[in-house]
Amino acid sequence: MSNRQKRQMKSFSDLKGITDPKELAGEAKNHSSPVKENVNKAGSLALTLSRNVQLKRFPIIAKVTFLRDRPDLVSLLKGVQNNSADMPPRLRAYLKREALWDDSGITDKGQQVIDSGLFEAKERGLYHIWYTDHDPLLGTRPVMMQRDTAFFEPDMKSWKKRDDAARSEFRVERPLKLNVLEESFVDRNKTELKNISLQLASLDPEVICSPEKSEKIQLEWTLDFSASQLSLKGQLDMLQFNQNKTSSRLEALEISIDDFGDCLNDVMVAIAGELDGHWLPEERRMKTSLESMKSLEDYHLAVQKFQIGSFNCSDLETGMGEFQSVQVKHIPIQPADQSDAKYWHHFWLEDFYSRQYHSSAEARKQQSQWLDHIALNDFALPLKEQQSLLSKIRRESQPQAYWHIATMADLTPSRSRKLRMPISLVKDDALDLGELLKQLSAGEYIEHFIYSDRYVHTPRQSRNLNSVAAYFTDAKGLLLTLDKQKGNEAKLPDNWSREILQKQNDNHGRYWILVSTEHTWCWECSGGLDFIRDNIGGGSVDGSPTFTPKEVVELPRYLQDQINNIEAEAL
Repeated sequence: MSNRQKRQMKSFSDLKGITDPKELAGEAKNHSSPVKENVNKAGSLALTLSRNVQLKRFPIIAKVTFLRDRPDLVSLLKGVQNNSADMPPRLRAYLKREALWDDSGITDKGQQVIDSGLFEAKERGLYHIWYTDHDPLLGTRPVMMQRDTAFFEPDMKSWKKRDDAARSEFRVERPLKLNVLEESFVDRNKTELKNISLQLASLDPEVICSPEKSEKIQLEWTLDFSASQLSLKGQLDMLQFNQNKTSSRLEALEISIDDFGDCLNDVMVAIAGELDGHWLPEERRMKTSLESMKSLEDYHLAVQKFQIGSFNCSDLETGMGEFQSVQVKHIPIQPADQSDAKYWHHFWLEDFYSRQYHSSAEARKQQSQWLDHIALNDFALPLKEQQSLLSKIRRESQPQAYWHIATMADLTPSRSRKLRMPISLVKDDALDLGELLKQLSAGEYIEHFIYSDRYVHTPRQSRNLNSVAAYFTDAKGLLLTLDKQKGNEAKLPDNWSREILQKQNDNHGRYWILVSTEHTWCWECSGGLDFIRDNIGGGSVDGSPTFTPKEVVELPRYLQDQINNIEAEAL
């Protein structure tokens, strides 16, 4: 053996002494940090991922600081806080030396001990420590350790020492929880090894030896929008020290780590890739096409609820490692783009009407609620009435949906006066706009014109609104619409004003309200202003809009209020 090796072995022998038994007896009580409960709202995103984690055991000479339960110290601090004059001088001197109390009272450090019940216990020695081996998620992290208490010189080779050891990834600078196998007094004369959970405040390595063992354990990771918890479980080979030999003993490792919640988006990016989707971190939602979802068993329900109920996969590659098993529940979703949103809407309508017959009021309510979902905030989707639906749904491919809609259309009364029947226009027919407006107003002189439509923003819609307003040249006009979309805002006709709508269940429809001195004519149109198409030599109908007569009491509350305001001004 070389002189250098002899000096090295001597350093091990000098440093592996056992902690003072009195101190050990007073501080060996197991401290277990409270585990944060994984609270998850019903129906909210929840993930469970699992994989193996590689560990290695290293002999390390280090200075360590544990946070241990010290009820005796808490009691002492509370006593000096209540009456320092009766406290023995040697105890006051001890509290001052530990910077827990001074002549002005309890220090900040002392108050932390009172609040937490924990106090730093510093020691130095030779330890056998199980570390995660450069894990993509955990890095190099201690999970279990024990102090070497043998009475003979260990046979080890140093790997890193001095500055190399001190600056290595084995250093611990912020508190973490780990398992510690240490001797604990059973009675005054007998000790036994106990596997306890402690908080390690710091670890400063001086000499790191080559790894002596390796093992794999199981990692299970549960996370959602509000919590993230890792569970590490396995059996690890620990040491039993006798006077002249060392033997092995298996110890159970079970540790929980509340951390890594900021990795949720990275995990969801990988999961979205498995579903041909794209995760949106700001929206906390995955955008995906209707076509991509058709491979899922419950995609009908996913479109209905904007949520994939469950998804399982294996061997998922992520920046945090490859997970052998992944279970995801309640993935929030939205359409891929505006065009795809229209497919979603059409699919939802077919599915909704194919299941059963719905009354007109119930159908409108359900469709309005679906359209108002936060997942559709970025898309312009108008409410579709039964007249326009019949032209969109094929009787041959969707017979149940078609006949349920047709029945609803037949059974829904217009509630109109005898001469006020629905007015339906046919696609590509010539359009006499003046004649249509005369029908809508019954030829009366119109003083006020209210047009309510969420989506009046494009140049074409502006032109058509001006064409309609030109027929009622003296009428005061009011446009009720959403705020400008992507910077686009309709140019108002003369004598018109605009009020901004907020998305509500009751403002999906397109309403024409024409107020004369004698009557208020109310119509709901199945389409927007785009039905007016300008052609050379005249206009024509684009689409198949239907104007359905309404009574004032049938209108949404916000429109009734506008009509009441007009009547109040007239009085």
